[in-house]
Amino acid sequence: MTKLTIFTPTYNRAHTLPRLFESLLNQTNYDFEWLIVDDGSTDNTEQLVKTFVTEKFSIRYIKQNNGGKHIATNVGLKSAIGELFTCLDSDDWFYSNAVEFIIRKFAEDSKINALISLDTFENGNVVGELLPNIESANWVDLRYKYHIKGDKCYVFKTKIVKYMTFPQFGESKHMPPSYQLFEYSKYYNFHLSNTKTKFVEYQSDGISSKVKLNYFKSAENYCEYRKFASKQLPNINEKVKNILLFDISWIELKLDSKFKFKNKLSYLFSIFCLPISYVMYIYYKKYFQGK
Repeated sequence: MTKLTIFTPTYNRAHTLPRLFESLLNQTNYDFEWLIVDDGSTDNTEQLVKTFVTEKFSIRYIKQNNGGKHIATNVGLKSAIGELFTCLDSDDWFYSNAVEFIIRKFAEDSKINALISLDTFENGNVVGELLPNIESANWVDLRYKYHIKGDKCYVFKTKIVKYMTFPQFGESKHMPPSYQLFEYSKYYNFHLSNTKTKFVEYQSDGISSKVKLNYFKSAENYCEYRKFASKQLPNINEKVKNILLFDISWIELKLDSKFKFKNKLSYLFSIFCLPISYVMYIYYKKYFQGK
């Protein structure tokens, strides 16, 4: 059985995929498949992928109608055949020993269900902070107790994460990837390693550059995401911030009761916070939609 599925969701990234492909050709271990899910690209991605020919590893290409990265991820999770699963975005690429490192870490300890290692910029500088010097932790503690920010490389045992798919509400085209991390952290820890594994590059038209726009464009998903996250947030400060951000998306939905908090206390607090959230809503709407 294939050890690792390297999953790449892509949308109009024909100009970055060759670099990713080259990094896979340069791996020191080829016990992986490359699974590409094309989220309705309108450039020459499909034609380009046909030129990616190698006997070193298998390449599978699936094209779907444009639904967003989270929907493409659901397809990838259901289609993966590797024992392990990792997402390598189309504008990212691997260090040459990444696959070897990933497979070795899981082989060394069968109790590891998931692994977090480091992302870097092209110059080798680490994105965000180094991981704490502990063996394992869940993602919620990493984010809110240890204050670890910045993107990281996540690898999961496929049989565990395969069913942790992303929900979809309304016409939203985006769901924060951390929805899955919140869900995973309800049950499992991550093994931690300060090993540089993946290079990242943030495109000017990428999801990261437009995250606050999604408060409006994907308001249904963001409301549900905030409600889901609120159950695991560890302190009142984080819960207040979360409700303020929930309100911004809820205001965009004209306070549709279908999306309100089901928890009575959280619902009342979201109502109480609406005046502040309205100010934030106006500011974000003007500033970020004007960019």
